Amino acid sequence: MHFRLDSAPFQPKTRLLRIGAVTLTVAAALLAAGPAVADSMSWTSTSYIVSQDRTTGQFQRRGVAMFAGGEVATFTLAGQGTSFDPKVLTYNAKIVYTFEDGSTLQQEGSGRNEVTTPPRSMQQGSGRLVGGTGRFEGVSGTTVSTGRALSEWDAINQFKAEYSLPAKK
Repeated sequence: MHFRLDSAPFQPKTRLLRIGAVTLTVAAALLAAGPAVADSMSWTSTSYIVSQDRTTGQFQRRGVAMFAGGEVATFTLAGQGTSFDPKVLTYNAKIVYTFEDGSTLQQEGSGRNEVTTPPRSMQQGSGRLVGGTGRFEGVSGTTVSTGRALSEWDAINQFKAEYSLPAKK
């Protein structure tokens, strides 16, 4: 049997104590942060096209979102078409809502517009809340939407979200 003099002897008690201390430190940090607060919200938005490149499929919209309870936010949407069928358009989009108090809410998702009677169409989408500032800092959640295009340029949509925010310290 050979022993190396430069190696530390195996000390299972010391190792277990270190693992226990790390586990307790992580658990204490999680408890101090508190659980996330889960909630839901809904809003209606109206928007119009501000730019559209039919060659690349990129488009931008601007609008106003009216939240349940009367709060209003402006928003910008940047989209990218993923299919170009004349009757059905699919797309990915990023939306940033800006509230009167300066808070922002960021949403990403995908949708499908199906032409019913040109230029009118029906919209369905799903997405997620991916960030925000101010009172929406740390937000995460999922969204669903339905809506319709009233003309080639104007749309109205209804959104619902299930979300959570980190507990306030």
